[in-house]
Amino acid sequence: MAAVATAPMTPKLSLKLLIDKERNRVVFAETDKDFVDILFSFLTLPMGSIIRLLGKKTGVGSMDRLYESVAKFDERCFKTPACRAMLLSPRSEAEIRCKGLALELDEESEPWIYYRCLSSRSYCAVSSVFGARCPCGGTTEAPILALGWQGCEGSENGFVRDSVNFIVSDDLVVRPASIGASLALINELGIDDGNVLEKKTVHLNREEVLNLLKRALVSNIPLTDVFLQEPDTIDCAEKLPTKNIIQAREKPKISSDNNLKIPMKLFLSKDTDKVVYAEASEELVDLLFSFLTFPLGSIIKLLGKRSSLGCMDNLYKSVELLSSPNYLISNECKEMLSSPKLAPFFGVDKQLLHIEEAFPLSIKSCACKTCFSFSSATRCLHGHNVSSFNLMNPKLQNSGIERGGGYVKGMGWFLITDEMEVSPLSPITSVHIINKLMVPISGLEEVTASLGEAEALDLLRACLISDEVLSDVFSPNLLRLLQQNWLGFFPCKSDG
Repeated sequence: MAAVATAPMTPKLSLKLLIDKERNRVVFAETDKDFVDILFSFLTLPMGSIIRLLGKKTGVGSMDRLYESVAKFDERCFKTPACRAMLLSPRSEAEIRCKGLALELDEESEPWIYYRCLSSRSYCAVSSVFGARCPCGGTTEAPILALGWQGCEGSENGFVRDSVNFIVSDDLVVRPASIGASLALINELGIDDGNVLEKKTVHLNREEVLNLLKRALVSNIPLTDVFLQEPDTIDCAEKLPTKNIIQAREKPKISSDNNLKIPMKLFLSKDTDKVVYAEASEELVDLLFSFLTFPLGSIIKLLGKRSSLGCMDNLYKSVELLSSPNYLISNECKEMLSSPKLAPFFGVDKQLLHIEEAFPLSIKSCACKTCFSFSSATRCLHGHNVSSFNLMNPKLQNSGIERGGGYVKGMGWFLITDEMEVSPLSPITSVHIINKLMVPISGLEEVTASLGEAEALDLLRACLISDEVLSDVFSPNLLRLLQQNWLGFFPCKSDG
């Protein structure tokens, strides 16, 4: 009898839960390194990768629409063919360290694969991004495999030490496991009768971890949502009072050497005090699109650990709670979680928010053009000699190795809607937007503005929590109050 083929087993991860039966709520989870590493890996994911992994249904403000704008953006408006791919699938500085986790979240990410140009005789072009332009005119499409990663081979994977157990509260505060910490969580929930508590073991696969990521972005009880609630019964996240959050925010300290301002025009509705749309240069579009490349941990740090992203702030603060070398593997791991950098070449020239970009590594490639190494080896696994090559910047037209550059061509002005739909400027499109919102053309007012670091921070915050980003940041109700502080001169509306 012929053997029956069986499907490969899907990796699963066990998790012990303590449950309050009366409230049908998770009190805490007891776990080891594997689950905590996965939770902390959320902080290293760029926002664009999170949106892609969750099928463009994150529920995070206007970020999904910003991502869709990149997908629909006219290819001729990008500086190089690789720019769109960089924004839709941004790489992570921590991708090598996350590759050895118990469950792999991003199956498309291949940190061990780089790309070379097939038509380049000198084999001069090596890129971390598929489809980057080679100096010879071709594109980097042939994959080459890594021989190893210097400093990682034989080292401990992930972020926390293997010998420690942890407890994770329903709102994702991670603590070292102890009787005292467990009793404190029980007391915080007002549980006096131990008979209402029961233990339950659940088994997670990749899909359930992605569901946990999705709920953690919008909910304060993601463990309960994922493991105790039916998907159809989970309430949508309550809309946050965005204007109050933006007005109440503490102004960031603006460095004296950063006087960069990005000009823009706002078209306001006199009747509703809302921004209908904005016109701006490629500098603002680059800034908005770059939000997709920001690692989640860097966003939380920029917003002072008050991101309003579900309970992700708690997860971020847990890194500080576990800063002792007894828990985190190294200071490098702590920095990778609390101040994650942009992947090499993902920064833009006029970035107002100061997220550091990782330095590109020099790689060694072999004569057979099928593998490469970051180590000091002089021969590959096939016995061929290896030579050093620098990674090139996929955003640059000349395929240079210097950092910086932008994603969008400077070909005029672009149209940005209140909901973060971005497109090349089109008078017909602007009329369509006006008609769609049923705004009388005579009821529009044009206002000139300049955008600096404080406004950029407000834009980022509003993109995370609002469906009316421009209105929440630039509403006429705020223009008079903020005129002297950070927007420069605005033509005042007539008192009549």
